[in-house]
Amino acid sequence: MMAGRMTTPSPSGDLRHCIKCGREIGPDESVCAVCNRAGMATPSASQYHGTVAVAIVLAVAALAVAASLSLRGVGPYAAEVRAVTPGEPIGYAIAYAVTNGGSKPGRAKCLLVAVGEAGERLRTRSTITDQIDGGETAELIETIPGLEARPAEVTVSCS
Repeated sequence: MMAGRMTTPSPSGDLRHCIKCGREIGPDESVCAVCNRAGMATPSASQYHGTVAVAIVLAVAALAVAASLSLRGVGPYAAEVRAVTPGEPIGYAIAYAVTNGGSKPGRAKCLLVAVGEAGERLRTRSTITDQIDGGETAELIETIPGLEARPAEVTVSCS
């Protein structure tokens, strides 16, 4: 008997414990009578879960806003191929320029694509540039390995 009230086990025999003091309580309670002297209603499990779900949604939204603000003023990036020359041991060296059209420094992720005579992709090369200041242009050289013949065209796109 606890505080004038007796707890009886449920038919399945599951007794729970008070979340404040650890006393045994019934299956439909979360706080014992000693800890809840005023007799106030306790929150339900769905209220707890709803509160946690709302907190998670707000945290994800806050992270999205922070990420958006941190990238503001970076890019877009314009790129153009300047030269295609044989590389060592087998491949071609691609000289290209990347311009940061934004006002803040950033790194561009670029994809170089070697295209054959029939318009098919021969090889690709993905790279990330060093930091490029806002409004500045960087001259870069990357080798696309494994090309035995000069490609008909090389395209570069950066983001």
